[in-house]
Formats: sequence, structure tokens, C-alpha cells
Amino acid sequence: MSAARTFHWKVFVSFYVVFSFVALAMSGIVLYVAPPGRIANWSVWRMVLLSKAQWQAVHTIVALLFLVAASFHLYFNWKVLVAYLKSKLHEGLRMKRELATATAAAVVLLTVTIAGIPPFSTVMDVGEGIKNSWSTAATEPPVPHAELLTIEKLAETVKIPTETVVANLEKRGVTMAQPGMTVRQIADQNRLTPQQVYQRIQSDDAKPKVSLAEGGGWGRMNVQQVCERYSVPVGTGVERLRAAGIDAESGTMLRELATAQRKTPIDIAKIIAGEDGTVASPGTHTPGTGKAGDGTVAGRGGSTAGRSGQ
Repeated sequence: MSAARTFHWKVFVSFYVVFSFVALAMSGIVLYVAPPGRIANWSVWRMVLLSKAQWQAVHTIVALLFLVAASFHLYFNWKVLVAYLKSKLHEGLRMKRELATATAAAVVLLTVTIAGIPPFSTVMDVGEGIKNSWSTAATEPPVPHAELLTIEKLAETVKIPTETVVANLEKRGVTMAQPGMTVRQIADQNRLTPQQVYQRIQSDDAKPKVSLAEGGGWGRMNVQQVCERYSVPVGTGVERLRAAGIDAESGTMLRELATAQRKTPIDIAKIIAGEDGTVASPGTHTPGTGKAGDGTVAGRGGSTAGRSGQ
């Protein structure tokens, strides 16, 4: 019998560095296009069988292990690396123009990236646009991270009696092991998504009504997207902004309007949806129809139709 082959740790580390780099690149691309957490957790968004939280875990753990493996890689190849750097450093010092140009280019790239100057800022803008494209009336929770609310708190938030919520769930075969369970726990128990649980609490006589909440990603939306989310005609939304002294078009980002007006993005969203911000839950809307739930947008002036001419 031949002697057992020696395990080559140097080769193992080299292979692992390569494989972890590929995993980091893949997870980085997925997270670049993944929806915001409030949407991903609500609809249990997945890509290549993994949820956003799982992709984040993969990216973080692999990155940490990559640093460990890279450290061992440097250790195993230290003499070769030092000799290489010495030769290149000596050569580089003789090429002062190239060294100065490379240094200046690195400083400029870092500066313009931090300052958010195109075309580098465009990379981030494209990512924001892709992330925001996942936001629809169907995928948005009634309030950010509503999956963490108990049924009682969710019922209070969407202004549906708790008894009606529980009855609707039972009628649709959704069980609760104990009172006080969160929407996520109920969803996991019944093999549903939090979004599907929320859909099952609704009925013809139980239409959710919610107020615009902080943390809804308003700054990443434009005027048209807010209008579609709350089924307000785009023309009506733009007119409401102009009536408030805010010049905007359908594609104008709320973040830009908020900065110019010294307001928060949610302030701008409330003007679009109705001054007091009380509207039918986005989960009951059909984007672009101009109709929400019972056909009204609850606010200080009553129905949308009644205020559209203002």
C-alpha cells in the first residue's frame, strides 16, 4: 500500500480563496438587486432558492472566512510576496510618472465615489432603481416590517377589529397556536408568507385603513410610484404637490423634493396621498386604477374624487 498523501494546506487555501471570491461576487450581485428588507421579509422574496436574509448571511460569513483564508495565503507565500514587492517597488520608483498617475487616479476615484459624482453615482442609482422596482401595491406591507407585529397590533394598525381578523383567519384555515403570536410566526406555522396571512385577514366588510409610516422607503420612490402605490391618479398627485408650492413631475424623486423643500420624504408622500396621510392599505389596491378598497381615499377632504379638482 502506498503511503497516505500529505494534505497540502497551501493548495487548499489557494482554492478556497478563489471559491470564496466567486461566492462573494455572486452574493454581492444578488444583494445589489434585492428589494429592501421590508419587502423581502413581507413577501419572503427569494433568488436561487435563498431569501435575502440567507444571502446576507452567506455574504457576511464568506467575507469573514475570506479574510482568514487570505491571511493564511499571505503567510504561506510571504517570502515570494516580499521578493516580488521589492522588485516591483524598485522598478516603480524609477517610473515616477506612472506611480504618480496611478496614485492620483486612485485618489480621484475614491473622492468622486464618496462625493456621489456621475458616472460613479449612477452605479448606486441603478441599484436603487432595481431595488425600488420590487415595490408594488401587492408587495408592500401596510407598515414597514409588519411581519413583526402581533395579530392584535396589526389589527389595531389597519383598523380592523381583532375579532374580525381572527374570524377571517380561522375561516380561511389559518391557525394560531397561541394568542400574541406575530404575523411571521403565524405564517411559518401555516407555511404561508406574512403577505398571504395579511391577505387572509381581509374581507368585503374588513378593508384595512392605514396611515403612511416612517421607514417605508419613500426617498427611493418617485411621484408616479407613490401615486400607483396608493391608487392616486398621477395628475392628481402632481396637482396636490403644485398646490402645496412644490413643482414636480411624475418621475421626480421624493428625496429630491424633500431636500429642496426642507421636508422629509414621508411629508411629500402625505401630500400626494392626501394631506393627513390616511389611505386605504396598499395591499387592497390595484395600481393605476385610481380605486382603493371601497373606492375612497380617507382624508381630510373625503374621497379622492371629491378632492381631485383642488
